[in-house]
Amino acid sequence: MKFDFTTLAQAKRDSGFTYLGKVNNGSKHYKAFKYGELVYTIYLSPGDMSGYEVCAGRTAECTTLCLNESGHNRMDAKHNFINRSRIGKTQMFFENHEFFSRWVIRDIKAGITKAEKHGYKFSVRINNTSDISPELIYIRENGVKQNILQLFPDIQFYDYTKVQGRLRLMNKYDNYDLTYSFNGSNMETCLQLLKAGIKVAMVFEKVPAEFNGFKVIDGDLYDMRYKDEAGTIIGLKFKKVRSKPDMLNTFVIREHELVLEPA
Repeated sequence: MKFDFTTLAQAKRDSGFTYLGKVNNGSKHYKAFKYGELVYTIYLSPGDMSGYEVCAGRTAECTTLCLNESGHNRMDAKHNFINRSRIGKTQMFFENHEFFSRWVIRDIKAGITKAEKHGYKFSVRINNTSDISPELIYIRENGVKQNILQLFPDIQFYDYTKVQGRLRLMNKYDNYDLTYSFNGSNMETCLQLLKAGIKVAMVFEKVPAEFNGFKVIDGDLYDMRYKDEAGTIIGLKFKKVRSKPDMLNTFVIREHELVLEPA
């Protein structure tokens, strides 16, 4: 069924969702308060869990250990409320695209107002458990198509991505920052991008200070990756997930792999 977005109350009634995205949602984004920032985030269902693919650069390794089922979702196995909500929102993105886009735009405007009122900075991360291009969230007004990066040129957007070609968007939009991600089998590409000044996120069993000749920063201290130094590794500590709590694979860099020759 197709919906038209008019008001937030109407959107909630028609969709059955109490919210689409939230500000400083979850423990990692909550840390943004310490940096005087509000971050608007959306959690969709990863991979093709919804029947639609939203993680084009994924591998079997990163799919197995996807953070989708960590944190609160790790404890939701009995009712599966979180996964069902994320699946529904992902289906809404594909099946009620304009409705979804207008809801996102409404939320960002509300977030900007809230940040200004309380003296915070404001940023947006669309992809928390997905990897879609922000250019795909757009509206048409009077025959003119504008995506969210164009609609909010003064707002900082950022994401992680495993889609190498998407890095070109940083040259196209001044307000978009991307961190490329190791997927368990693209180490050579990651090292090449690091040499070119691109930030790369890697998951470690134990986060080191340096890896393969590159500086590693603790990526769990905060999430606003646009603040980070170019050409650094964003070290993320392995988090256990609901389905495979003790499993490690090539997606996670083990301690014994840390002693390597400089690139």
